[in-house]
Amino acid sequence: MRRGDVNALGRDARRRSSPARRWRQAGRAPMWLLIGLGMLGGLVLYWYTTPQSVPSWVRGWLPSLPEYTGPLYRWRDEQGRERITDKPPRGRPYETVTYRADANVLPPEGK
Repeated sequence: MRRGDVNALGRDARRRSSPARRWRQAGRAPMWLLIGLGMLGGLVLYWYTTPQSVPSWVRGWLPSLPEYTGPLYRWRDEQGRERITDKPPRGRPYETVTYRADANVLPPEGK
């Protein structure tokens, strides 16, 4: 071995110059891996934001809201405003209301 073949740490300088080793040291990932992970991430994000479109065999793998929603309670406060809560009020008359999981529970704006 010649003097120029050994680097400061005492390792063989010729080993460092192999193409495979240089590729790994650069921190590059194969393009097909990046594209595949991007597509998988996009699919999971789509299913997470639109749970009704998720196939049944995938639903167990993704975090989601329960299919069943519990009862809600409609009642009026001291000022006469209508309130809808998930717990019944104490000392006030209330009406138990059940909604489907995919229904909007807010009244339309305007009235």
